[in-house]
Amino acid sequence: MMNGGVYSLVPSQDPGSEAYGYGSAPQAYASAPGYTYDDPMAKAPIPETWNAEVAAGKAMTMLSKTARGTCNIEGGSVYGIALALPQFARTAGYSLKYTGLMIRAYFFLTCNICLQGFLLYMISKEERIMSKYGGQMHLCDFGAEIVNCPDGPNCIGPGGTTYTSARLYNWEMWNTRVYVRDSLKALFPDRGDEIMDKVDPGEYGLESYHLRIVCCLLFVIGCWGDLQSTIQMFQLLRSVPSVGEPWMSYEVPKWDTKEHAKQVHGWTELNLVKFKVAGMPIGWKLFSFFCVWLPKLYLWLLTLDAGIVFLLETAVIDDMIINAVALAFILGIDELICSTLVSPVSLYMTRNLEPFEMFSLTDEEDDTERDAYEKHQRDKAWNLCSLELWTYIIPNRLIMITCTTAFFIVKYYIEHCDSRPDGSWVSRPVYLPINEHLSFLSFVCGPFPELFSVETLKDAVWSMPSS
Repeated sequence: MMNGGVYSLVPSQDPGSEAYGYGSAPQAYASAPGYTYDDPMAKAPIPETWNAEVAAGKAMTMLSKTARGTCNIEGGSVYGIALALPQFARTAGYSLKYTGLMIRAYFFLTCNICLQGFLLYMISKEERIMSKYGGQMHLCDFGAEIVNCPDGPNCIGPGGTTYTSARLYNWEMWNTRVYVRDSLKALFPDRGDEIMDKVDPGEYGLESYHLRIVCCLLFVIGCWGDLQSTIQMFQLLRSVPSVGEPWMSYEVPKWDTKEHAKQVHGWTELNLVKFKVAGMPIGWKLFSFFCVWLPKLYLWLLTLDAGIVFLLETAVIDDMIINAVALAFILGIDELICSTLVSPVSLYMTRNLEPFEMFSLTDEEDDTERDAYEKHQRDKAWNLCSLELWTYIIPNRLIMITCTTAFFIVKYYIEHCDSRPDGSWVSRPVYLPINEHLSFLSFVCGPFPELFSVETLKDAVWSMPSS
């Protein structure tokens, strides 16, 4: 007897013991798989790697199953708060305090959607409206092959001249130099040819093509965790029962008295209150789908679409790296609001939620050490042609991230660039918008450019000069 608990010895399952199944007779030892003994009366030796291989077998068997995931809620996000608090309020019978926390959760959710949407709207407005008033063409691949100039593709800049490293500038610098040249021509029209010959504004182009691609990939990696949490929220809405089950329960230990258990473990009454993901009425599921999950998913899509375009329009090396990190901040606003403004009561309940498990470990828990050892031995029988080996080697998530990055990059080139016979990708002509207002529908349909496109004037303010 120790600390009120009763402990009993259990038979050993080492390969040399009777309880393991081989018995004490020599014939029993001789039947052990994979072992032969010179002395039939000798006890079967325990392999030196027995313990490690049992551990390896149990760990991989159980972890492979738990990798299927659990349905849980983001305890540190306003989306998770807005999903869980209504269920706590429903469980509590919509009492005053729980209802108040529920309404506050929806208020913070609305604030977050408005803030994220506003920042994305301003980025989209800069790219699609304001930059056009400045006459800025799309960067495409201007200057991307400068090391191969003058004979390679992408060697002619937006000013119509050939790139050299000494004449490469970012947009602000190049636009200023062009403005000075054009101002001189306007002041001294009779010396226009001389000014064109003496005043060289250089060319606008990329400082590093490959870094731009890497920064796009890093940006998508930074946003991927938000997509995973969105997928997990969808799995939760789909998997939990569509009935109103309690998300809170008061559980008194059955193995001892409540007072003694609290004294031994240092518990309080709050430790006996359990919060768990459970069934949700179909009405709440639909409401959460349209008001919580769908905005979260679409804001992710808008962020990725606007962010990739923003990075591909960045020419300077330093700005590429900084922007790749800064853009992911938009998707972190929900966590910032949650950690700063949400009530500690709401945070405690959501962060202590027990997940809804999508798997069962009953069979694995019943496995003996011998079962785990033998499973591990079978797992050691593989070769390079084993299909399962390649499922563990190939990083599926990295492939999905790479494909997503490639999709949005290709989308940028299709929407904003034209291909030349020599392999160059140059900007399409620039047209001034009719006004500086970006409509809400144009912003929301940004990932789908053919829907509610920005209206422009007919005459182009810039087009690619002929070579």
